[in-house]
Amino acid sequence: MGDLRQTATGLANAIPGYTGYKSKEQRRDADRILRERLTQQYNAQRDRLTRLQQDAVRSGQLDVVSDLEGANQQLSRFISRLRTAPTGYAGWFDAATIEEADLDLIYQFDATLANGVDELSDALTKMQTAVRAKENTGDAYYALRDQVDALNQRLDAREEFLARGKRPAPSASPLGALKDKPAPQPEGANPYAQLKLNDAISYDKTDFLVAGRITYAVAAGKFYAYLLRDRDTQKWLRVGPNNELAVAAEVKFSVPDPLPATLVYDGKNYNVAEQGAANVQVEGASGAQSGAVNYYRYQADGGARLWVENWGAEIRVSAGTIVDPFEVKLYRKL
Repeated sequence: MGDLRQTATGLANAIPGYTGYKSKEQRRDADRILRERLTQQYNAQRDRLTRLQQDAVRSGQLDVVSDLEGANQQLSRFISRLRTAPTGYAGWFDAATIEEADLDLIYQFDATLANGVDELSDALTKMQTAVRAKENTGDAYYALRDQVDALNQRLDAREEFLARGKRPAPSASPLGALKDKPAPQPEGANPYAQLKLNDAISYDKTDFLVAGRITYAVAAGKFYAYLLRDRDTQKWLRVGPNNELAVAAEVKFSVPDPLPATLVYDGKNYNVAEQGAANVQVEGASGAQSGAVNYYRYQADGGARLWVENWGAEIRVSAGTIVDPFEVKLYRKL
């Protein structure tokens, strides 16, 4: 009981008008006050992020601007969810009495959301320092992205508990000590370039396994395509060039020879953005094979993309769209 009182008191001091949930009559008001106050605080941090984007524009760091726009959109979605209470809370709010353990848990959820304001502020300060110095912006961005992602996960857990009584899984298990220590990731490495066969990807409420991997090697570096499978569903996760992240599916589409600068597919005009020849290594269930491919990447408004690849014996076409890294969850097999 002491921990519960301490947490509730700390929140009441931090959020004017917040009195807690012990009284049934006060629960909805307490939830509304909490959300309104935290929404104001997170909106202030989003304003900082917007100003940071403007700083990046003025200093000519356009790649950083694109990354920060994705973070801004994800933070905006979090704030919108925080501001609007979902349905399904009636049972929890209307109960005459609530077990002490459940009351303590909801206070802990609220405390993590309140603490997140300062944590987000720290991540933005580091990002600001990196932008002004024009160095280490990649590391600072990934830290910022992870922080916003963590905020959404905290809100997910709170809503799951209030709506369905679902308790969060333990944050860590001591049995993790029995696992092999994962190899350290090179500093600044793109996590999407490190995927292996049988790693898992979660996208659009579907869990996929990585069933294949194509590594494209060109003079400017490498980019990747991962074959994702979930039963009868198959997609491609494309990584790069220029760290672009996209999800696509193979389509039946006859292309002319030679390929023009503009293609019309599904009512959209696609303009060629990149073309060339690449050495490839293809890895799948049957092993690994090397070869070469001529590739063309087309783009259209709204992030739409079209890939045309001439493998010699066949031409494959994929259509898809760029995605925010926050939309894709990675689960590596240890």
